[in-house]
Amino acid sequence: MLNISQLSTKYRIKKMEEEDISRILNLENGNPLYFVYCPPKPCRETVLNDLKALPEGKSLEDKFYIGFFENDSLIAIMDFILSFPKETIFIGLFMMDSKESGKGKGSAIIAEALTTWKSEGYTKVRLAYMKGNMQSRNFWRKCGFTETGVEKENEHGIAVIMEKIL
Repeated sequence: MLNISQLSTKYRIKKMEEEDISRILNLENGNPLYFVYCPPKPCRETVLNDLKALPEGKSLEDKFYIGFFENDSLIAIMDFILSFPKETIFIGLFMMDSKESGKGKGSAIIAEALTTWKSEGYTKVRLAYMKGNMQSRNFWRKCGFTETGVEKENEHGIAVIMEKIL
């Protein structure tokens, strides 16, 4: 079982729950560009759904929706699934507080998480960004992810699959 506190040496990590919805909403509402590509705009119901959403064949034991805290401030959220598929971490969401963007904190958080996942025996990390969202694409490229060539259409548009071999 993954110890989430190992994902960062700099930030306090907390598994996010229903009691954290207002903090999550506050962070998400500061990132309107994301929701242009991935509607709907955030609300209590969408966050509650995200906290519990699972791909087919996975259980809540495999899902981690976590917050990264600097002192008492939520500076980032991440939603990921273990072993989806086998030996692969799938990041469903990573979002920084917009006031913290551009300071290198997001890429540092990802770098530490990648190191931890590799030490836990995972060999690959996958994620998707919505085609056209250059901010997301550029961030993940900066973190060493590359497009796989696979694109999947969903209700929001075309999701471009990226991965990084650990």
